[in-house]
Amino acid sequence: MAIYLTKKRCSQAFAALVCGFGLSCLSAQAQTSGGSNYSAFGYGDILESHGAAFDGVGGAAIGATSPYAVNLANPAAWNAVRSTRFQTGFAFRQFLNTDSKGTVAQNGGYLQGFSAIFSIDTVRGISAGFGIVPKSNIQYSYRIDDAAPGDPNLATSTLYRGTGGMTALYLGAAFQILPKLHLGFIAEYTFGNIEMSALTESTSFLAQSRTTITDALSGGAGKIGLQYNGISNLSLGLTAGAGLPINVSRTSLYQFSSGISDATVLDALQAQLPVELGLGAGYTINRVTILADVVTKDFSTLTYRARRNDVTFRRATRVSAGVSIAGSTDYTSSFLETLGYSIGAGYHQQYYQIGGIGINELYGSLGIQLPVARRVIFDLAITGGVRGTTDNNLTRELFGRFTFSVNVGEIWFQPLFRE
Repeated sequence: MAIYLTKKRCSQAFAALVCGFGLSCLSAQAQTSGGSNYSAFGYGDILESHGAAFDGVGGAAIGATSPYAVNLANPAAWNAVRSTRFQTGFAFRQFLNTDSKGTVAQNGGYLQGFSAIFSIDTVRGISAGFGIVPKSNIQYSYRIDDAAPGDPNLATSTLYRGTGGMTALYLGAAFQILPKLHLGFIAEYTFGNIEMSALTESTSFLAQSRTTITDALSGGAGKIGLQYNGISNLSLGLTAGAGLPINVSRTSLYQFSSGISDATVLDALQAQLPVELGLGAGYTINRVTILADVVTKDFSTLTYRARRNDVTFRRATRVSAGVSIAGSTDYTSSFLETLGYSIGAGYHQQYYQIGGIGINELYGSLGIQLPVARRVIFDLAITGGVRGTTDNNLTRELFGRFTFSVNVGEIWFQPLFRE
């Protein structure tokens, strides 16, 4: 650890989507610009689903065989795609945070990154993919007011803010290893920046101090998946993933309004990514597909960004299910007949617990698929739910999330015929 003395330095987008969200783990009063205050712990909000096509069915994707959507839950499903596909999008989130001191709204958003799948050989079942996508999101803002015991004139107010998250640059492939049995893998380089700040003001002496901690993260991870389509109308999927230790380079800056010199502290830490297991199934009847997933991730060895003595990490488990109705692909179909629809729901045991109370989430979702051209598809999904509780001075978060994805396809690989 090294110490350096330095000089002093110092979307809103979719108002119609209103649901809620709540925290302030120390009976804090949240601010209007932010997100989930529970993202103050660990890696923040782990993004379980990428793309509105799977958000609409509650995130269930391990057993899905979409002919166009980029499925990062199970890379073995890439062989279901019959053309080269490119996908990007945006997610906007609205929160309504409630604690013992009241309720406040917060919102924020993030880009879904970029993903691509290349269907190289549909006969032999060979596909490849790459992309860069967000893995976690940190976006919180809340204030805590404290008064010194026995002296109401000695009061402080601290504003806590956090931004950033992890991103994955991935490369993978899928192969048909046996008739109706597909194997896929993804290798990831995980990186990102997390910035946390605490601005403390003394109402008595007009003094001020600021602590800003910036973590630069880097590491690696991988996932393998299997998908079996040998039973009529049924698809079964299995995934497993793990990661190397995450290296964290931390810079802590301490600033004071008085004559005390600022200080910068450099440190090096390590954090561990969880071991992940997932099981999914999909059953298709004509244009209707029923999907169900169970995914579990073990965070019990994690100590990174616990931030409080009563915060511990545990196994996270998500159970999700949904129904998708694909639009008609007949050229004579009307526009309304070409639309696809989806509905889903899920229960998510989050990976952190506070004061012995586990934070859990219950949600539901709706989605729609709009084919705007022969190989261009817009997916929209809206998800609403509740996370946490107001017991023990915690926060209940009502939340709404709107996701929009654009998926573009082209035929890049054509079979060659020789005379």
